[in-house]
Amino acid sequence: MKLREYQEQSIDGIKHWFGTQTSPPLLVLPTGSGKTVVFATLIQKLFKMNPNKRFLILAHRQELISQARDKLLSVWPCAPYSIMAAGLKKFDATAPIVIASRDTLASKKRLHTCEPFDLVVVDEAHHVGPDKNSRYRKILSHLQEIGDPYVMGVTATPYRMGQGMIYGMDDEYYFGGVAHQVTIPDLIEQNYLCRLSAFAVADSAIIDASTARVKFKGGDYREADLEVIAMEDSTIVQIIDDWIDKAFSKGRTSSVFFCVTVAHAYKMCMYLKKSGIKAAAITAETPNKERVQILKDFESGEINALCNVAVLTEGWDAPRTDCIAVLRPTKSLGLYVQICGRGMRTWGDKQDCLLLDYGENMKRHGCIDRAKPKNNRDETDDKVWICDSCLGVNDWDEKICFECGEPRPSKVEEEPAQAEGTGLVDKDVAAANEAAEGYVLSDEMQEADTKEQVKVVSNISAEFAVSANGNPYCKVKFLTHDTYYPYSMSLMIGMSGKAGLAAEMKWGKLSNKLSCPNTIEDAVDEINNGAFDLIQDIVVRKEGKYWNVINANF
Repeated sequence: MKLREYQEQSIDGIKHWFGTQTSPPLLVLPTGSGKTVVFATLIQKLFKMNPNKRFLILAHRQELISQARDKLLSVWPCAPYSIMAAGLKKFDATAPIVIASRDTLASKKRLHTCEPFDLVVVDEAHHVGPDKNSRYRKILSHLQEIGDPYVMGVTATPYRMGQGMIYGMDDEYYFGGVAHQVTIPDLIEQNYLCRLSAFAVADSAIIDASTARVKFKGGDYREADLEVIAMEDSTIVQIIDDWIDKAFSKGRTSSVFFCVTVAHAYKMCMYLKKSGIKAAAITAETPNKERVQILKDFESGEINALCNVAVLTEGWDAPRTDCIAVLRPTKSLGLYVQICGRGMRTWGDKQDCLLLDYGENMKRHGCIDRAKPKNNRDETDDKVWICDSCLGVNDWDEKICFECGEPRPSKVEEEPAQAEGTGLVDKDVAAANEAAEGYVLSDEMQEADTKEQVKVVSNISAEFAVSANGNPYCKVKFLTHDTYYPYSMSLMIGMSGKAGLAAEMKWGKLSNKLSCPNTIEDAVDEINNGAFDLIQDIVVRKEGKYWNVINANF
């Protein structure tokens, strides 16, 4: 397997560190960059130089162990390896290359019967904390006692909540520094990763962690408190409506929902299915055989929405993922970045991955390619701004909107009292300031900020169409006097669940009739025979990159 240039540089960086430094180094590579391939290739090269050397790949989850095995074999099909992992029912640590579960190896019985290693690779090394009594630290200390191995860590997120960066020269750090680092913008520029495209979500769909009901546990929001808010029927319905509008109806075929708890994931899945969406839930409780089948169905396109809890944040590759819906607020920058990274792998003609952040994490941490722990900014400083024109979410340092090219709005000066000549009282000024900062988009502010236009209709037609995710629909085309290209509307006639019901309601509004055709073919025929001819003009709204038809006048 031929390595990419940055992967070769990563191996060179590790070799240089081991030749000049004594402390364990970190290799920092973004999610989707092939970090497992890098350390698998390094092990292969070192083994060929000296077949008597022994290597340990240490990971904390079953998925990471399976991934390490698969990548090792893709690089080196005849690699002499064994696996020590209770979850896989394998307990062999005798091969030159051992892929081991942290929890399995940490047991006193197995750890003290383990032979010395020459190189230890810790996958997802941000899990190695400062506590010297932790399982990782006990394993590494024991291996240092019985031998003198080189140790290196690999991670996409070299920081921990409450600790900041996980490397340094003080005693609290296990890793001494970074041997080599590759950034997300670097890989996007080189077309090895696709970019995230983020737009503001509906206010009614936000899972608000700022309420008095949400307490803290371990430095992050308490999941039991978040669950109460996230499980509200109205919130779930609003999230699904917003997701259908911004993702599913736009041809996003493969969405991953990151939920708060197991119960939340199953409830989201149930409501998605009721809305006519092919969905599945996967949690730590999902049996392994069922989990494997669900992931295969998602990767093949048989499932359009996958609801999970923590299972898919690390060690899972699904390049076709084109929408990430974050349904849990978190104080953990690492968790937030790991979640977003699940959608940034390239695949086919995929241009980007849509990020729908219902937990307000972008407001909390910023865009993932710029976000840093304990940065120099004050906690109250703006990290993102929302474009008035297209509702795209941009890093605060960007001067123009990446999605539509509109300039960043000027920040409104705070006034202690009523603004002269505006007629605004104190609270209204504060609200205006907050809206200008890009923090909230209340219904009132959305109406003021969103650009809507009225277009006089010259012709209406319809055709049978199929979406990118394989769903047939009636495509209504409105030709107006001021443009050559028609505005279009999708009617999911005959589809079960919420999408079909929405189509029936839209039909009633556009035709001014109560009855709706039963099939797409009938709908196309009726439209082409004059069912919508009473419409004189349409109201269109800019939502993202598209002008959507939102209303019609007779």
